[in-house]
Amino acid sequence: MVKALREWLQALEHLLLPPQALCELCRERPALDVGACRICLDSLSISWEKRTVQGYPYFSLFPYQGFGRSLIQSMKFEGRFEIAAALGFLLGLACREEPVLAGVDLLIPVPLAPARLKQRGFNQAALLADNIVGIWKRPICSHIVRTRDTKPQSGLPLEERKRNLRRAFAVLPGCSFQGKTCLIVDDVITSGQTFFAIARLIEQYGGKPLGLFAARTEMFGSEEVAEELPGVQ
Repeated sequence: MVKALREWLQALEHLLLPPQALCELCRERPALDVGACRICLDSLSISWEKRTVQGYPYFSLFPYQGFGRSLIQSMKFEGRFEIAAALGFLLGLACREEPVLAGVDLLIPVPLAPARLKQRGFNQAALLADNIVGIWKRPICSHIVRTRDTKPQSGLPLEERKRNLRRAFAVLPGCSFQGKTCLIVDDVITSGQTFFAIARLIEQYGGKPLGLFAARTEMFGSEEVAEELPGVQ
């Protein structure tokens, strides 16, 4: 009887005063409303920036270094889906406040090579997109696919990156992006060649491509226009 009463009181306490959720990035400290704690947000060095790759604009949330880099690595290679949830939420908040993205019709996660998808078991770009739409409602389009396995882009010289992606993507039959503004989503942008290849393909099918990335590295020959978005941090 005493045990049952204690359990009932604990249940009532949790109902009236639910325990604060833990930060989805560190899994140690209480989270703010955005799903992450203040220390982790500060460690990310969040700065919403707009840049371009050969005329195609894209946005990114933080630099791919330090804490941000380790989070991306853990999400991709350790299957920490809660990181995708937190980063997707932050990206969704940023997109919601960005006037340039107000007219976006579709989110297009960058597809993984078939062999890598089988090995990893999930596509991190698709995870991010799934969590972005939780706060910023847009349809997700999966009509762009990889036609062949490619070498990992990391570590390749710029010209080899370009060759590596030739005819690597295709649009499924019956799909048209005519008149649609399409937001290409991925975890990290490095040289921008993957983004460029997909953006050009979307344009060939009548769409207007833009890019969205959680993290950014230094670019090769890109034009850069930096804009900080207040209120995201």
